Amino acid sequence: MGAGTALPLQRIIGIAARTGQKLSVLRKANPTGNMEEAEMDKRYWLVTILLVVVSCARFPAVAEQREAAEVATRQSESVSDLLRDTPRLVAILQEGDDPVWQETVTVEATGQVALVTTFQVADPSGYTELALDKPRAWEEVTLNGAPLPPVIEGMQYGTLPGIPASALRKGANTLRAQWTVRLRLDEDGIAVPQTLRAADLPLRLRGLVPADLAFQSGPLLNWAGTDFFTVACRTNMRAAVSLEADGRRWASEPGLMHAFRVGGLKPGTEYTYRLVAQIPGAGPVVTSGPHRLRTYPAAGALSFVALGDGRSQPDEWAKVAAAVAAARPAFSVFLGDMVASGNVDDQWDQMHFGPAKEYFATIPYYPVIGNHERNCSLFLRLFQTPSGDKNWAQRIGPMLLIGIDGGMNWEAGGELATWLEAQLAAGSDAKFIFLATHYPAWSSGSHAKLGEDGAPRETRARLAQQVIMPLLAKYGATAMLAGHDHFYERSEPPEGVTMIVSGGAGVRLRDKWADAETQNPHSKAFAKRYHYCVFTIEGDTCTMQAVTPDGEVLDERTWPARGSAEAEEL
Repeated sequence: MGAGTALPLQRIIGIAARTGQKLSVLRKANPTGNMEEAEMDKRYWLVTILLVVVSCARFPAVAEQREAAEVATRQSESVSDLLRDTPRLVAILQEGDDPVWQETVTVEATGQVALVTTFQVADPSGYTELALDKPRAWEEVTLNGAPLPPVIEGMQYGTLPGIPASALRKGANTLRAQWTVRLRLDEDGIAVPQTLRAADLPLRLRGLVPADLAFQSGPLLNWAGTDFFTVACRTNMRAAVSLEADGRRWASEPGLMHAFRVGGLKPGTEYTYRLVAQIPGAGPVVTSGPHRLRTYPAAGALSFVALGDGRSQPDEWAKVAAAVAAARPAFSVFLGDMVASGNVDDQWDQMHFGPAKEYFATIPYYPVIGNHERNCSLFLRLFQTPSGDKNWAQRIGPMLLIGIDGGMNWEAGGELATWLEAQLAAGSDAKFIFLATHYPAWSSGSHAKLGEDGAPRETRARLAQQVIMPLLAKYGATAMLAGHDHFYERSEPPEGVTMIVSGGAGVRLRDKWADAETQNPHSKAFAKRYHYCVFTIEGDTCTMQAVTPDGEVLDERTWPARGSAEAEEL
């Protein structure tokens, strides 16, 4: 129907009638109310109906689009949710007793609860795959007696993807879930009973078809070099994904997680790439891109960005990420705390990837793990690092970049400390050495509070100060980069290794700790502002600027190359 074609009278009357239903509701809701107010309401709705009719006649395309959207929504809700309008029952589980299934139960002591629902499927072959939307706390879920395990062990899913449609039966199907209800205590320490109504528990089993395929996470550029780059992504259904770049094509096996390494490239050259996904043998093709990136230069100037702690406030993180993407550094180093709880799967898309799509698709990303990642098993499935592990090192042009999981055991003389010293020794000819970790050796924040012995209370901060920093000083490293405390701070301890805290990529910011001057007498610059740090290496100098998303420079520091005459004087 063209934009200038009037809608048929029947269609107009139908739309007006639906609007007019509200008038009937008003009458029923106010049968004995104030007649003057009711009459005003009546006139208001009559005018509204008239405006709807006129709008449909004058703007038929808009009305048609709205009606089509309403129909599509109703169809989607009725077709995809296999549990729509099905009865559900809950039961408190008692060891040795059969469950007593009811519509509502009251839990009076912490313990196990179960839910069961039976639903009908006329033709299971009409679905390619299933996805279950459920509370994350549900520990055990079965479909027709078969368990539905998490995609990655140890992760909690609000949406459990990748359930094979073959789990369905023609006719009756049964879904059962079991979880622990932990009651809160009142001010007297007495458990507060909790009432559970089965119909109110959020639950949806979606039957998916090839047209539902989408990229869930990514693309995510990971580590790169002068002649290669790596990319990872996730799809919401098991699909075959291919990457196209430089006139070539790379393919992954069908699945939910996909990773690629594209090699044979030229240094300092801009390339475009795109991802193509499809359900094997069926359905439409879904694409992402083209996206652009640049391989690292073989010589000349090099810039990179360091930033950390972007969790929990996606809007603020989005602003910082957009500013970094616009700056187009060669790569970025993220200093931990990407999400509030790393073992909660949906937080990765909601808090980290979703608000920063351009950033992740165009700038190689080097992550170090923080305490809020909870040592989650998803970390190394999505992030490709130079070593394939959480501790890694890479020589990039004139610099050595080392990333570590500062929450591990870095005791002096231990396996990890020995590994770190080997990396520092191997890269001793680099002009600049940077170590990235989540936990700072020196900070004016609450995470660096001192114990009775005058050292940091937190073991991770203590080891950073007593083991890692001395090793960096021994090999003349340029700086330690960390997050953890939510602000910007630069410290210049006597060891000669600059300490930079960049914990303002989006998280709620914090002030200095009350005893800041005692715990960190080496602080030279401090700002409670959202920011990122830009490092630019040109020849024998490296300049760092701490910059806000709107371009204000908070602090600046320049280092000479290691081993240079100027460095020796310092």
